[in-house]
Amino acid sequence: MKHSKKRGPNWGFRWLNHMYCRHWQRLERNTFSLPDGPLILVGNHRAGVDPLLVQASVNRSLCFLMAREYYQMMWYARWFFDACGVIPVNPGGANRHSLTEAIAVLNDGNALCLFPEGAANPDIPLQRVLPGAVVIAMETGAPILPFRITGTWPFDHVHLSHSFLRRGRGRVCFGEPFSVPHAKGDREAIRMATNLMQQSLKQLK
Repeated sequence: MKHSKKRGPNWGFRWLNHMYCRHWQRLERNTFSLPDGPLILVGNHRAGVDPLLVQASVNRSLCFLMAREYYQMMWYARWFFDACGVIPVNPGGANRHSLTEAIAVLNDGNALCLFPEGAANPDIPLQRVLPGAVVIAMETGAPILPFRITGTWPFDHVHLSHSFLRRGRGRVCFGEPFSVPHAKGDREAIRMATNLMQQSLKQLK
């Protein structure tokens, strides 16, 4: 019998994050109940604080994909990223190892969160999304759950800490999960599913 390997922040980290998001970022108090089993969450990306807000909004531990540039730049927090199951990726680059790790996370029954724009994009959100989430969903059969973040300060590439230190009024709105066809390597199926994901994100207010 196969035993699932749990990934993501433990109870203590989640509690501290919950307190920070509720009291400093003034995140709404409603907790969204995620379905059990493998799940891929996708949403817009406004600021560095976004992963904390999403995690505080749901009832399960989440693993995150994170740009390797920031994973390496924030060396002082790397122990925390590792403890929370963060998977570094190269946006738009070769990511065979990262893809394999993300698939393993889902095959173990965990929930994975990523931002398909590939970078923080508060000014013109969701104009272009990358197909990574769709490719992973096709490999694993995991459903995709869209979400939309509002109420945070825009991303500042110079002062990375601003979105964490400045008070916001965060809100995370979740849509309905959907599945993509099991059509690995089919470019047309990937394109159509990516367009569906993009439209699902844009429809959330």
